[in-house]
Order: sequence, then C-alpha cells, then structure tokens
Amino acid sequence: MIEFRDVHLGYPYEQYQLLKGASFTLTDGLNTVIADSQSGKTSVCRLILKDILPTSGDIFVDGKRLDGITNANLDILYLPSHPVFFERRSILYNVEYPLRLRKFPKNVRRGLASELCERLEVADTDRTLRKLPLSERKRVALARGLTVPRRAAIWDDFFDDVDDLRRAVTLFKCAMHIFVTSNADLAVGNTVVLDGGVTVYQGDADGARRIVEELDWQGVSPRS
Repeated sequence: MIEFRDVHLGYPYEQYQLLKGASFTLTDGLNTVIADSQSGKTSVCRLILKDILPTSGDIFVDGKRLDGITNANLDILYLPSHPVFFERRSILYNVEYPLRLRKFPKNVRRGLASELCERLEVADTDRTLRKLPLSERKRVALARGLTVPRRAAIWDDFFDDVDDLRRAVTLFKCAMHIFVTSNADLAVGNTVVLDGGVTVYQGDADGARRIVEELDWQGVSPRS
C-alpha cells in the first residue's frame, strides 16, 4: 500500500505548485491515477520512485516512510510513455540489460531475453533502437521489464488502449499496478482523480469517469 498524506510539491525557481496537499491511497491490485496533462502525473511517479522529494507532506509504503526505504526494497518497475534505451545498442542488449546488471551469466540472460522478445513479437533483435517506431519500442520495454520480477509496476501514460493495459496485467504478475493517465477511459480498479494539485475523488473507475466529465481539462471534452 502506498499512501500520500497532504503531499505538496513545488518548483521554487518557477514559483509553481504541482501538488497542493494531495492525499490518497494506492492498494495492492489495480490502481489508476488520473490528472490533466502537464499537471503532475509524472511528478507523482517520480515521488514514488524517490527521484524527487515532496516540498512537504509524507509518503508511506506499507506503513513505512518512503524516505527510509531503499530503492532496492521498493522493487518498482517504471514504464514511461517514451521508454529510454541505449540507442546504438541492439534490441537484445537492451532487453537483457537488467540481467547484465545483476551479473547473470551471458547464456542465461541471452536465452531469457530472446524468449521474451519472441513472446512479445519483437523481431530482428540484432537491430539497434534508432528509428524504431514507438509501438515497437514499447514492446521492447515490456520485454525488458519482464526480465526481472517486481512487486509493483508504474505505467506512466504507457497505454492508449484499455485492452493493451489488461494484456499487460496478465503478463506482469505484480502485486500492485499503478496506471497514470489523463484519459479516464483507461481507468481500472482503485481510481484517484487529481485536479489542481489536490485529490478530488478516490473510488471506483466509473465514478472517476463521471468526475472527469465535469472538469475543465485541456484536450478533454464531455462525452456525448
């Protein structure tokens, strides 16, 4: 369980507050965090991953303060909308990289990486990542993510389609999934809606969609 308790986040050099006392709880299973574009979605991810610190407030993981937990013990996989790779290295090298870091023997990591690429229909794994279409880059990211089991996964605007989202859940046997998006149609499970840096809803996905319909967000129009 991940709890945000009155979390504020601001950037002093811009005098801009992204979060203004956000409080919500993410539970084991499926979770969705919905917020408008450019309003702190990735910052929420970075806070959970300890890439940045809140201006004030507290974040707890399973009852322990986040700042007292090591990154290794967090055990979270992060998949952003535009995955980052070693562009001049091969697809296979990129997929096996987490195993390389963990000192797996070459034959083991190559075998598993090849198997995962085949499973996700990633072909010609000797190619480099340069100029690879985003849809295929995401499949490579999925294969890489599957090399090492994780307790939780954060999906930061990774999906455009709810069917793809649900397929990913069947692939990744994580105890907790956190889907971060501005598209309420992708909401599943325990759903949080942030608006203006505060929590305006926590509950089921259908209720979240009704809330978002009433909000004046950029690029979001009411349903007919």
